[in-house]
Amino acid sequence: MTRVPAVAAVLLALVASLAGQARAADARPVAVVRVQALDQAILIRLNETRAEHGLRPLVLSRALDDAAASHSRSMLQNGFFAHESSDGSAFSVRIKRFYRPAGYASWSTGENLIYRTGQLNADTAVKTWLASPEHRRNMLDPAWREVGIASMHASSARGQFGGEPTWVVTMDFGVRTGGKSVGKPMPTPTRALATKPTR
Repeated sequence: MTRVPAVAAVLLALVASLAGQARAADARPVAVVRVQALDQAILIRLNETRAEHGLRPLVLSRALDDAAASHSRSMLQNGFFAHESSDGSAFSVRIKRFYRPAGYASWSTGENLIYRTGQLNADTAVKTWLASPEHRRNMLDPAWREVGIASMHASSARGQFGGEPTWVVTMDFGVRTGGKSVGKPMPTPTRALATKPTR
């Protein structure tokens, strides 16, 4: 029978204990806070940018807002950054659960994402998106009528965010035409990804 020296046994126990603590810490839910002041500031900068290009302003849609909030929260809580949802489904599938196409003759959505460790403000987010052709195309698409914006912050985000304080913003664009009327709009209260519109 092989005997483990006392010092080695203590070290093994310590390593096992630390690994267990790390697993327990990783299993704890991530505290995510929505920062609606940033949502509002981004909307203002978005519509200022559209106005500079002769485009109509976008109004906030409660359905798109809920879709954006769901995705921003999920990315921070699950430690990933992608248009696909945590279950691997396409962004349009997620948005469709909130911003329903049923009853409309046409339905289209697009999405911009950004995350940043440290601080993030509206100017940084909008300038980052404008510097990317795909994000810019989404922001300046004349077809859009509505938007949902959800800025979320976690003081320690797991997964690919490496435990750092992290901001994530999801901006979902949409237009539905024909059929039932769109409900009343809500009052106007770095790394980025963009998707081409899904029509």
